[in-house]
Amino acid sequence: MPDIRIEIDVADALRALDRLSDAALPGRIAERVADEVVLPALIKYPKASGNAQPFKTAAQRKFVMGAIRRGDIQIPYRRTGDLGTKWAKQPFNGGMVLRSEVGYSEIVIGEKQADYFKGTWKPLSKTIDDLEGDIALAATAELVETIGNAGP
Repeated sequence: MPDIRIEIDVADALRALDRLSDAALPGRIAERVADEVVLPALIKYPKASGNAQPFKTAAQRKFVMGAIRRGDIQIPYRRTGDLGTKWAKQPFNGGMVLRSEVGYSEIVIGEKQADYFKGTWKPLSKTIDDLEGDIALAATAELVETIGNAGP
C-alpha cells in the first residue's frame, strides 16, 4: 500500500509571528488607530442646534453682554473647528493618549458635558464606542502589514 507523507514547514509562519513581539508594535497600532479612525471622526462637527443658550445667572448675562459690546464675542457665533482639530498625540509605552488642547472641550464632549450641548454633541465616550469596529479594522490592518512586510 502506498504511503502519503504530509510534512508541514512552519518556519516561515513562526518567523512572521515573531514580528508580533516587536516592542514598538502596540505604539504603531495606537498611532494608526488615532490617525485613521479617531482623529478623522473628531473633525466632523454636528449641525448647530440653533437654540439660544440660556443664562444661568444675572452676572453671567452681564458678562456676556459686555463681551458682545467690546467685540470679544461675535454675533452670529462662528465655529472655529478647534474642537475637532486641536488634539495632541502623546505616545506612551504601548499606546497613545489623545488630549484636547481646547479648554472648553470637557463641557462640550467630555464627562462634564453641559446640558446645552446634550443632544447636539455626542459625548466622547459614545464616539469611541461607535468607532469600535473601525478601530478593530485599523488595528488588524497594522498587524497584517507587520506580519507581511518582511519576507521569510
